[in-house]
Amino acid sequence: MMTLAKSFGIQWLASAYGAIVSILLTFLFGRLLGPEVFGNYSYLLTLGSLYAIIQDGGFRTLIFRELTSPTFQQIKVSLVSLSLGHNILVTTTGVLILLALPLNDRFLLILAIISFGVVTTSTFFSSQLKGQGQFAEEAQWRVTTRTLGALSVLFFIFIFAPTIELILGGTIVGYGIALSLRPRTCKLKVFFQKLDPVVYKSLASLLIIDIATLIYFKIDIVMLRHLGSGLEEVGYYAAGSRLIEGLIFMHLPFATVLFREMRTRASYPKKFTPYILKLFLLGSSSPIIIVPIGWFFSKEILRICYGTDFVGAFPLLNLLLISFFIMIPNLVLTQATLAIDREYFYAKITCVAAVTNICLNLYLIPAMGAKGAAIGTISTEVLLLLLIGSGILSWRRKVILEQ
Repeated sequence: MMTLAKSFGIQWLASAYGAIVSILLTFLFGRLLGPEVFGNYSYLLTLGSLYAIIQDGGFRTLIFRELTSPTFQQIKVSLVSLSLGHNILVTTTGVLILLALPLNDRFLLILAIISFGVVTTSTFFSSQLKGQGQFAEEAQWRVTTRTLGALSVLFFIFIFAPTIELILGGTIVGYGIALSLRPRTCKLKVFFQKLDPVVYKSLASLLIIDIATLIYFKIDIVMLRHLGSGLEEVGYYAAGSRLIEGLIFMHLPFATVLFREMRTRASYPKKFTPYILKLFLLGSSSPIIIVPIGWFFSKEILRICYGTDFVGAFPLLNLLLISFFIMIPNLVLTQATLAIDREYFYAKITCVAAVTNICLNLYLIPAMGAKGAAIGTISTEVLLLLLIGSGILSWRRKVILEQ
């Protein structure tokens, strides 16, 4: 039990470290780039992260699952090598397509795709180490990649200039160095092989969840950029969003720890629901403290984090903080849904949330700009709360009747 507790502690520290480094870099980029260039950087990063889902292809989750408890014995040994081959093919295809398109930001998009390609490779090795039960080694690997990536970016922007090209280029170099220092058990062997249709079906399910989740969380910035908002407004919205993301990242390790307890209690539905309600209320306590403080000091927070150029983003931050009221309780309910093996249900409602968010953005952004995007986020979070909550109650009724 002590070993398990130690593993969770190390994992939490690695997650917290990664979140803090990401947040601090975001603050630095905002200060150095200014609202307009930072808005363009956030837009490009969002497009890159959407393509990164295809680069991942569901392999990250599949590697962890198969190495923990294999379903497809025939590919267990070669799964990491197959994932690397998939990543190389998808990354190369993306670069070739961009080279053929007459886009203004073509070079930056190519750098974004390559940077997400090397980052995705590092996550495959993370999944391998966790699947093999090497939690301390995996935490150390994450800290190594994040540190070298950050140091490389800092070197490039301070020695040369703070530009989007050098931020992305520095990420590629940093993660490239980290991959050369990977753990011994992580081999850079690449396989290209056609898989069994059953494997592709499993990958497709995981891919759908990832796509829907990322679209829901990231599509706002892309739609703001293309529905008439200027880059400065995109930068303001991105600044507020990254602050909210930082708060969520700091809560994620707790959700991971709670998941194991939820999984244990899921066999007793009459006791499970009161336990989830207790955690739901506990999860609500953090936003109750954080949000009013954020509202009261929003201008000061933006000034300290991003500089005086971003103080104008305070109305957006105040709106986005409302969504944080619901996000953390939703995080608890999401873990509960996965604990009771309702992944398919979760995939469906995530797709509903993504579509709803897009529709609201299409209606609200042309009329209200970034404030419309924030209202769309709040509305979608409320919808998710109602859908996940009703799903858990429906499961409880069904299981009790079957017993």
